[in-house]
Amino acid sequence: MVFQGIAISPERYAFVLLLGSLLVKKTRNFIFDWTPFLFILISYDFLRELAGNLNSGTHYLEAINFDQKLFQTLPTVTLQEKFFNTSQVVWYDYGAAFLYLLHFILPLGFGFLLWINNRRYFKEFVTGISLLSYSALVTYLLFPAAPPWMAQRDGYIVGVTKILDQVLEVFSTNLDLVTVYHNLNPNPVGAIPSVHTAWPLLIFLFAYRYFKTKALYFLPYVLSVWLAIIYLGEHYVLDVLTGIIYAIVFYVISVEIMHRINWGHLFRQIENKLFNKKLLKTARDDQAL
Repeated sequence: MVFQGIAISPERYAFVLLLGSLLVKKTRNFIFDWTPFLFILISYDFLRELAGNLNSGTHYLEAINFDQKLFQTLPTVTLQEKFFNTSQVVWYDYGAAFLYLLHFILPLGFGFLLWINNRRYFKEFVTGISLLSYSALVTYLLFPAAPPWMAQRDGYIVGVTKILDQVLEVFSTNLDLVTVYHNLNPNPVGAIPSVHTAWPLLIFLFAYRYFKTKALYFLPYVLSVWLAIIYLGEHYVLDVLTGIIYAIVFYVISVEIMHRINWGHLFRQIENKLFNKKLLKTARDDQAL
């Protein structure tokens, strides 16, 4: 994500959350709990680029044919014909782009909310989003799929604009934000499953598990993201449906894993050993002085 020429990446968000942990006096727990999570997110971003470089052949027609058979048209094309103004960017274009660019902020923010309330909840969520993300990476390697804007660019369909680029160009004053964004999003053929679909749904499922009916306030956001990614030309309906399936499957798997294995006890043992060793070493160093 880019704001005023500054790339906002997971480690920068983590620094903000670390400051938050200082306020609630849980810095030690933060370092222990969040280091693996941040490693997973950062390595996911790196491997996503690798997956984009290793793909052997991009799939264009499967998603096109599926959407056309289901709707007798392409929803992306229909939405852009009705709502996209080629002469200017309007308010809902900005809104859709904003929803799209919240992608990395959301898991970290929700994870922090869980963490300050219940570390077990946090670890269940980390398990779910990690399994989902890396399973999606494997899918991108095995089945690299083009989004609608790429299908338009390469001549497979017509009538699709990459609206996100249009929005970023509005803010490109001293810096070419379009180029910066494409460099930060190096795997354009990671469309199936849509992680922009799967992550918000996974967050909603965990939110409902922990916060019950309060989570329903988050549901309009989830549905809005799904609509936005289709309108922006970033995903087909097939991508969204596969993202929904991935989210549900890995939610169930992660909850079962945490239920069957006493991860909380395991994490506490590891944490105590690590920090006790560190304290012991510090004491010995002090004695040596």
